[in-house]
Amino acid sequence: TNAAMVLARPAGKNPRDIAEKIADRLRAKPQVEEVNIAGPGFINFRLKTNRLLDQVKLILDQGTSYGTSTAGQDEKVMVEFVSANPTGPMHVGHGRGAVFGDVLCRLMEKAGYDIYREYIINDAGNQVQTFVNSVHWRYRELFGEKADIPTGGYPGEYVIDVAKALKERDGDKWLKTPQDQIFKELRAFCVNAMMAMIKDDLKAIGIRFDNFYSEYAMHQRGQTQKAEDALRAQGFVYEGVLEAPKGKPVEDWEPVELTLFRASQFGDDVDRPMRKSDGSFTYFGADVAYHEDKLSRGFNRLINIWGADHAGTVKRLQAAIEALTGRKGALEVKLMQMVRLFRNGEPVKMSKRAGNFVTLREVVDEVGADAVRFWFLTRREDSPLDFDLAKAVEKNNENPVFYAQYAHARMCALYRQQKDMHIADVTLDKVNLSLLQAPTELALLKVLCAWPETVVRAAQTAEPHRIAFFVNELAAAFHGWYNAERCLLPEAPELTQARLALVKASQVVLRSALDVLGVSAPEQM
Repeated sequence: TNAAMVLARPAGKNPRDIAEKIADRLRAKPQVEEVNIAGPGFINFRLKTNRLLDQVKLILDQGTSYGTSTAGQDEKVMVEFVSANPTGPMHVGHGRGAVFGDVLCRLMEKAGYDIYREYIINDAGNQVQTFVNSVHWRYRELFGEKADIPTGGYPGEYVIDVAKALKERDGDKWLKTPQDQIFKELRAFCVNAMMAMIKDDLKAIGIRFDNFYSEYAMHQRGQTQKAEDALRAQGFVYEGVLEAPKGKPVEDWEPVELTLFRASQFGDDVDRPMRKSDGSFTYFGADVAYHEDKLSRGFNRLINIWGADHAGTVKRLQAAIEALTGRKGALEVKLMQMVRLFRNGEPVKMSKRAGNFVTLREVVDEVGADAVRFWFLTRREDSPLDFDLAKAVEKNNENPVFYAQYAHARMCALYRQQKDMHIADVTLDKVNLSLLQAPTELALLKVLCAWPETVVRAAQTAEPHRIAFFVNELAAAFHGWYNAERCLLPEAPELTQARLALVKASQVVLRSALDVLGVSAPEQM
């Protein structure tokens, strides 16, 4: 530790003198093996091996609660994730955000936070209207009518499925309906059909939500107006004209009076429109209303998981929330970078079902939910991810999910061998853990001891990829021990009992970490 050097300036003392005082205190601790001071004041200290060995009993006593923490102090946190538009099936980019969000929630719950999972259904915008028009177009085709696809329409085969369901329910009822009434009459049916598909895809990958929040219903309740009024009452909303766009002149640009939020007062580049020139709310205006509603429900910390294409809206929304709450940091946004799909090194780009992208469900069906969940966390969320479908199903050490699950299967195999060899189960109050002295055993123990701190740090930094990294480290340490040492030794019953205790402790921690990832722990492979 460099503690003495950090303390030297505020203490007004020589760091070496401070180091001597700290070292004396450390030497008095029964769990400390040795202490020495290096250079200008670095303190190097070594714990006694018994400190590691004692953790085995602690882990086995606590079971799955080992690593569970109260660090979050039951802070109420809403995590909003996925929130894919109800206009098509989820693609792999949505899947990365879905896995990240789900594992973050699991992780923060283990660290003592009170977590609420929410998905906002964007069922009020132009994209939903285009989707409804696309369904109606396919519906008319089912009756033999010929028509061009609507501008910007959705060509995927899933649209035909929705149209068929509409025909089955209502027959030819909607053939003569004026186009300007279609959205109003069919919006709910089309949105519900797509949300049923999305929910089924989420279920296939083991993801649940506490609430699905309708943007359309929010507008109907007058929530958007309420948020605008709250900001206007504080002087943060006004009627004004934005400056002309910078850079290359826009020929048809005209100054128009708009309802603006004073985002620049909170660090944004310019003030932001809350309403369009026709008086309807902008996407930003709707976002402000939605987040004002989140805050009104008692959540003092908000985490949003968005695609990287939404990066430009982060600062303005954080500015609005600062205006509403009077404090910085109430909203944290995690941006998911893109996923590039490969199969044996060749790019995978198109999906027959979706039309222009690969669906998440197709990937899950091909490689399994475990592989998808684990692989999506093998890199930080702010880095692009290359996902090779062929590698995700390989049964070798290059496949991280196989490597981790194989470690658990090996543990279970040892228990089966123990039974076949009629070796007694471990009795904790009798086992002699001091026999665990092999370097690979001590290395494995150090990894097991790091689990509680890993949970807390990963939760506090909202970095669930740390759990996947920890699982890899634990699997490597276990495989290293397994390959170097024999566990079941009839000629050495005491050592066998000690090593079986170590295996059980490793299994507890590995299962716990895989559970946070939402990945299964198979007993045989």
